Amino acid sequence: MKPIIPPQNLTELLERAHMMAGISLAQIAAQRGIPVPKDLKHDKGWIGQLVEMELGATAGSKPEQDFFTFRR
Repeated sequence: MKPIIPPQNLTELLERAHMMAGISLAQIAAQRGIPVPKDLKHDKGWIGQLVEMELGATAGSKPEQDFFTFRR
């Protein structure tokens, strides 16, 4: 699985979010080669991790911002 480069600015982040609109989580996971859990009760953080990865977030579970502060 190829890592996703973090977005360089707010516009790029928003473009990534718009590209995800209308696509199922299963489709995103399949594109990334990530198996979909059978029971999200036991993998409740899976959805957030998948979305963060697709958007290029880098913090993971660390207590820090996922994206640097974008300048307008």
